[in-house]
Amino acid sequence: FKDQMHGGRMLFADIHKYDLKDLPHWMEKQVYLNMGSLLLGVAALGIDACPMEGVDVKALDEEFGLREKGYTALAVVSLGYRKDTDFNAKLPKSRFSEETIITKL
Repeated sequence: FKDQMHGGRMLFADIHKYDLKDLPHWMEKQVYLNMGSLLLGVAALGIDACPMEGVDVKALDEEFGLREKGYTALAVVSLGYRKDTDFNAKLPKSRFSEETIITKL
């Protein structure tokens, strides 16, 4: 079963590598799908999480020796627990109105 699962993954990877030639872009989308599952899973466990882009991924690659292992960082998810004494959590939130962000054509 393990070999069959690996074969299935390689089938899709090869399609994106050789036929569609969009392997890096496709792999990024796969990471984001898994990040979504991580965020849902930790939320179900009562753990706070925050996905982040714009981090120095090269520094992460170097710190953890990722490139030598054939990997590279793409984004970061921080995990933790909020403090009950966090004053920011009790401040009113500033949001755009629904009509501003959702338009009907």
